[in-house]
Amino acid sequence: MITRLSDEAGHAAARDRIEEIFFLSSGAGSGLVGADRKRFWRRWTGYYLSEVQESVLLYRTPRGVLAAYLTGCPDSAAARPLYDDLFYYRAFEGLYGLYPAHFHVNCHPDFRDRGIGAALVEFFVAECGAAGLAGVHLVTAAGARNRRFYARCGFAEQARRQIADSDMVLLGRLCNRSDPVTD
Repeated sequence: MITRLSDEAGHAAARDRIEEIFFLSSGAGSGLVGADRKRFWRRWTGYYLSEVQESVLLYRTPRGVLAAYLTGCPDSAAARPLYDDLFYYRAFEGLYGLYPAHFHVNCHPDFRDRGIGAALVEFFVAECGAAGLAGVHLVTAAGARNRRFYARCGFAEQARRQIADSDMVLLGRLCNRSDPVTD
């Protein structure tokens, strides 16, 4: 069942579980401890949990276990704090007109390969389309393993940038089309 963080009665428990899933899913942050861990968590998740809670989607199993989450933002151009904090954010801003919304999705390892992440992505894209948004994007490393998942969800590479010695791509999908527009 998909719900919103903003509708949760007990934010603290949900936030703790989101943090657990986040670090289980994060290669770069998995070994961090103390203040470095807290900074990494705030950098990649803090904005969404504080500023756009209504776009934080939770997937609970029939037994109520929080198995996955999606942090979304319907208006990337208006998310000014992200411009200062995320190293790739400005590099792709020219595409935010066609693909204004963005998201991050993570699933607990015990619940992967069950269609849960795809269900969250489809829910978010459908909501963005219903709100009149043209498209949705995400940014990932060009060689990331997650690209196969996003391709199955209908996302295609729209732009590539070399950023801080990393080859990054913006993957986009139009909300009201099943097949993405490609350059």
